[in-house]
Amino acid sequence: MAEDRSYAGFIKWMAAALLAGVLLTVLLVVVVDPYRLFRLVDVAGFNAVKPRPDHYQAQIKLAGAQAMRPAIVLMGNSRVDVGIDPDSTQFGAASRPAYNLAIPGTGVGTSREQFEHLRAAGAAPATMLLGVEFFDFLLDPERADAPERPPPTGLARHRWRIDTAFSLDALLDAVKTLRIQHDADAGTMTARGFNPLFDYLRIAREEGYHAIFLQRARENARSFSQAPHGIVRTRSDSSAEWRDLGRLLDGAAREKTAIHLIIYPYHAQLLAMLEQTGLWPVFEQWKLRLAGEVARLNAAHPEARVVLWDFSGYGALQCEPIPAKGDVVHATRWYWESGHFKPALGELMLERIFGAAGAGPADAAFGFRLDAANRSANRDRIARERRECLAAQPAMFGDAAALVAEAQAGLPGRAR
Repeated sequence: MAEDRSYAGFIKWMAAALLAGVLLTVLLVVVVDPYRLFRLVDVAGFNAVKPRPDHYQAQIKLAGAQAMRPAIVLMGNSRVDVGIDPDSTQFGAASRPAYNLAIPGTGVGTSREQFEHLRAAGAAPATMLLGVEFFDFLLDPERADAPERPPPTGLARHRWRIDTAFSLDALLDAVKTLRIQHDADAGTMTARGFNPLFDYLRIAREEGYHAIFLQRARENARSFSQAPHGIVRTRSDSSAEWRDLGRLLDGAAREKTAIHLIIYPYHAQLLAMLEQTGLWPVFEQWKLRLAGEVARLNAAHPEARVVLWDFSGYGALQCEPIPAKGDVVHATRWYWESGHFKPALGELMLERIFGAAGAGPADAAFGFRLDAANRSANRDRIARERRECLAAQPAMFGDAAALVAEAQAGLPGRAR
């Protein structure tokens, strides 16, 4: 009997110890708050700097936006995530907050879901900046769209809430939060959803920007060489991407949300690869279709405020020189690599969109307000810029052609 009581007491002690450990773990996660979901404590040097989440980033950002109820939302993929800072002075005072909802690796369908969630929560923004990705719209015209996945329901819908408070990943991210408070190169996410990409700075210091550009250029050469050359399905003259875009724009227009569609400012190296892989005519066709979509929306919703901005081209900014191989001293000002621009360039985009003064002579033509009527003028602009960029940097065009040729031949890329 004594042994039974001793065994029962041991079991109770173990259960109590286990429960205490679980509660302490959850308490640590809640207090440190690596995802800004609980907002109980925010102390500089303790937990003010948050790590960039590897899991549930879409849900975490959406929760942050819903809590903040921003007047302006920034949507798109990784290009917006790292390139447009919601703390920019272009957005005005703190009474008019902006939030970066962009999620890397996602398309316009994710942006549509985000907007619908905000609207259902009574938090529809007054202004939306939406980056539209040309490469997301490329498809095989003869293939059918993948069936749309139904949204999660029941417990599955809230599983992320459980995992961000009670999981090993949450505990590790809480510990990481404590560890990175004074790490200038840590991968972080700001309170308004922005990824400053500090971890790239260390890579740039150690390897140089040439290596970063070259790695992405090799990836682009392979990807572009294999990309399909359609933007709509043959049978429907549409696709899931166009339908998602239409639903998002219609919903935003009904909410009287001002809409700024952004064609990204790809670096000249990337545009040169579009030319070499035969994708340039498709790029032009895609722009024309976007302009038509904006015209349709403005006709259907006369009260809507919808603008299409073309930041692509070969201007002085997009034609930024790439540092030489082995150069770890000189840094680029506008681009991380050919596909991702820096917040400094994002700031000029915001100046153009919101009409602020201050752009220098080299920036005066940056950002073309595109519609169906002025597409010829836009093509002329880009052709003129290309001639100037080619004259200034012929080696960049030659390197792009060589990398594409090597990719198409199945050979590894080579530094030049």
